[in-house]
Amino acid sequence: MKIWSRLVLLALATTSMVGCLRDDDEPTLPSRPISRLYISTSEYQPTNNTQGLENVYLVEPADAELFDTISRRFRTNALGGSAVVYSPEAQLLFQSGQNVRAVDNSIQVYSVDTLRGSLAQRGVITSELLTAVRSLVYHPNRDLLFAPNSAAAPTGTIPTISPTSVMAQVGATQSDLYVYRRPSSKNGISLPTYRIPFTNRTVYALFVHDLSIRPEETRNRTYVSTYNSSSTDILVYNELTEKLVNSPDSVRRDINPDFTLSVPTARNLTSMAYSPTLDLMVATEAPVGSPGRILFFNEFSKHTGDSQIAPDRVISGGQSQLGSPSSVSIDKREGAQYIYVANASVDISGAVSGVLRFNINDEGGVAPNAVLQIAGRTPVGVSLDARGTIPEDGGGSDTTRATVRRR
Repeated sequence: MKIWSRLVLLALATTSMVGCLRDDDEPTLPSRPISRLYISTSEYQPTNNTQGLENVYLVEPADAELFDTISRRFRTNALGGSAVVYSPEAQLLFQSGQNVRAVDNSIQVYSVDTLRGSLAQRGVITSELLTAVRSLVYHPNRDLLFAPNSAAAPTGTIPTISPTSVMAQVGATQSDLYVYRRPSSKNGISLPTYRIPFTNRTVYALFVHDLSIRPEETRNRTYVSTYNSSSTDILVYNELTEKLVNSPDSVRRDINPDFTLSVPTARNLTSMAYSPTLDLMVATEAPVGSPGRILFFNEFSKHTGDSQIAPDRVISGGQSQLGSPSSVSIDKREGAQYIYVANASVDISGAVSGVLRFNINDEGGVAPNAVLQIAGRTPVGVSLDARGTIPEDGGGSDTTRATVRRR
């Protein structure tokens, strides 16, 4: 009788363990809500040991009532940071180099301690093609790192690229979309796995929206913001990740957008973020010499063909403190209410260099909900790790359920 009782208990325990297993592509659900904001800053000051300044800062929790304290700070190997993106699925953080004050054609790869959010060097990707990476996107299902390079490709023979390589036979470009497969396995000079050249427009940012709710399916849509002298366009590619991984070609001239969303009232969308929960796309705009704006597009996934679109709401004006916003991140959880914007003052009256936190419902000349400034630093990239259910009792955070205003 005792043996049967033990077998029953063992069976129940095994069933419970199996029921708790999650798909490998899903971020691990935390035991408590997580709201961690990683901030990349651009300053670089070499020292005697050739190491630069701290250039990644962590705010936790980012959705606390007071948004004014740095939890941790890190000195990465970037010679001045630029874009930053964290993937909870892979527990990896990627940071591109600013490549302005010092030559730095790199993307740093760091493992993240999910308990504390701290960083450990995992590898580095370097290539002389990576001259102006101001946005990064990682797609965990296909292990692809997208690196839009918003500058013309180097001319002439590049030492690290063989003149006979297909990667060198592209010709003059205005910008390029570089894609690395299995980026965490790189550690040193590495050519992009794929290259999509743009000869007549500058590519700034992108995001990938997975359309499938089943983990075994891989349908997705990639949105790429571009700008030329006459128009701001969001190029939309259906299943771009599949088209890339199923092709042996390094340079992809044959991949064209499935449709284009033109935004005639905007210029150079420097970053984009999307919330599937709200079907809301948020973009930053930074016209040269003019104050920046934050643009909100409702029901964004309903655009499925060529069309002109306009923002449903805009944040702008002196009260907003926007100068040159370069990166936006949105809390995608049910009931979340904040967006976070990396912003530089660039000598615009009323603007500040810092991270501006706005409510998702904000509109017009509204002031930020909170401003985080880091002495001697200019935030240029933000990436939010927000997981877990927001407690209804607040838990030290303002958890009013977000709803999107519609006109």
